[in-house]
Amino acid sequence: MAAEDIRKYQFQKGQSGNPKGRPKNRVIREWLPACFGKGRTKALASLTQDEVDAWEQKLLVASSSELAVLAKWDECPAYAKNLAMAILYDTKNGRTTTIDKLRERQYGKPVQKVELTGADGQPLIQPKSMTQQEAQEFLRQLEQDC
Repeated sequence: MAAEDIRKYQFQKGQSGNPKGRPKNRVIREWLPACFGKGRTKALASLTQDEVDAWEQKLLVASSSELAVLAKWDECPAYAKNLAMAILYDTKNGRTTTIDKLRERQYGKPVQKVELTGADGQPLIQPKSMTQQEAQEFLRQLEQDC
């Protein structure tokens, strides 16, 4: 296909590649008003990333009694309520899964150092010293190979 053939299919300057625009969010437009009514739907807002971060940071240091209050509070955002319940459930069962995931989201995964050694702690590859003549021969061989 020639370049001229491709040009006729390119978008013209100022022409949208998606003339109908981004599809509307059906959850907001259809389902939420059906569940909560129009007035309550307008009052609902999604959590911002800063709010999500703030909830996670607070839940990481909350006591069990504070988590229980959040888990029972009807007006608590579902995200925070579910996290509180998950932390309580994990704690009851002797796990730290939810806490570990929250900590990784907030502070990143801990760095793990890995050291590779040979037998008896010796270097994996023994350094080899070359004479000047060996080094020159090695460089000549590299130049020939490339």
